[in-house]
Amino acid sequence: MNSINNIYENLVSKYSNSLEEPELSWSNILKPSQKKHIPAGSFIFRESESCNNFMWLLEGTVRVYKHSPGGREITLYRVTPGELCVLSLQCLMDGEGFPAVAIAETDLIGLALSKKEFDIAIDESREFRRYLLKFLSQRLGDVVQLVSDVTFQRLELRLTCLLGHLFRHSENKAIHITHAKLAHELGTTREMISRILKELEHKKCIHLARGEIQLLSEDVLEWFIHS
Repeated sequence: MNSINNIYENLVSKYSNSLEEPELSWSNILKPSQKKHIPAGSFIFRESESCNNFMWLLEGTVRVYKHSPGGREITLYRVTPGELCVLSLQCLMDGEGFPAVAIAETDLIGLALSKKEFDIAIDESREFRRYLLKFLSQRLGDVVQLVSDVTFQRLELRLTCLLGHLFRHSENKAIHITHAKLAHELGTTREMISRILKELEHKKCIHLARGEIQLLSEDVLEWFIHS
């Protein structure tokens, strides 16, 4: 019982904005769950694979992306502690295969419920159903925003916004990332990314090094974002 309580407390600390239902109900749901350790680089789901469990993420980051026959990729979203994978929820509920690829960007620790236990929880717990619907509605807004960005925003704006986000989370105004990875994030080609980055470098906004981008002028970057 202490182990279950410790796991529950850890889960609540990660999902404090979502787990607002009575503790007893959630404890019952967690009892059959298993703790999972997944190393970085592991495929959690490949496209069209069936989903056999429901996972709460305690540590780490999962990247969910779509790829084309030509090898291009676009990041759909990431899952971090406190969030759920909306596509795996869809697969668990409708029985269809996973429509994208999910990979562990870092080492992961999570709690997994089998599909059988997930179905039981759905049937027996109104709180659990309400929790899932609440999250699905939140993530739907993110998906609509992604579609809007890809459809209506220029690639230059999407790239500069992504760089701004990455620089804000860097410690020394430098990010370690390749042109190919930026292309995969945005669903375009490495050549297109390289062209825009060289233009930003020419404007003295950034400095390009091998596998690294250094921020030279935050003001110029903001100008590109808002121009």
